[in-house]
Amino acid sequence: MAGKNAKIESFKAELQTKINNLLKEFSEGKINREQFHVVYTRYNDQLAVANRAALAGAPDAIDIAQTGPPTVVIKEEYMGKAIGMMIYHNKTGRFVETLGEFDIATTVLAPTLNDFSEMMERRKLIDRKVMKVSEKRWLLFAAGKFTTVVTLFYNEPSPFQSRELERLHHDFEEANRTRLEKGNLDSNKLAYPFLAFVQNRLKSGG
Repeated sequence: MAGKNAKIESFKAELQTKINNLLKEFSEGKINREQFHVVYTRYNDQLAVANRAALAGAPDAIDIAQTGPPTVVIKEEYMGKAIGMMIYHNKTGRFVETLGEFDIATTVLAPTLNDFSEMMERRKLIDRKVMKVSEKRWLLFAAGKFTTVVTLFYNEPSPFQSRELERLHHDFEEANRTRLEKGNLDSNKLAYPFLAFVQNRLKSGG
């Protein structure tokens, strides 16, 4: 009996470690809420099976809990994927460039862009905004000194992805500072550090 319980307790301990790692991943912004909820539910269900197996004295029952796709596959399925991006020039109110697939109507973007413009005029700090536009599509608005980048994601972007995009946005503005300051918005002459961000997400399953 002791050997049977050892198998169950070992499985439960392994699950608890996975749960703790998942909690840390979410707290650090490495995964989005949907990834967290789906994976946490999976672990919680497995833990429930293990507890029932312990009560019934049937360690082989935990084999049921181990079926299904690997957790890494589940995380990938629910991971945010940048599929398109639109760059808006704050001063002129013009759209500078569109990268990837971006089919969101300007009427959807206008309210947030107008809010950002008003906050810029008042010199207020603007935090990024994440907005759900349909079942699996999300928009991330990130304001810079000269431009606002609106990125279309399949699945909700994680805070880590949002921070990465803001870093690339900063590099975009620094690389093109002279042109953006003067309002010289020839898209063919601008450098796009975040081009790979969109392209890589497309290649990884978008």
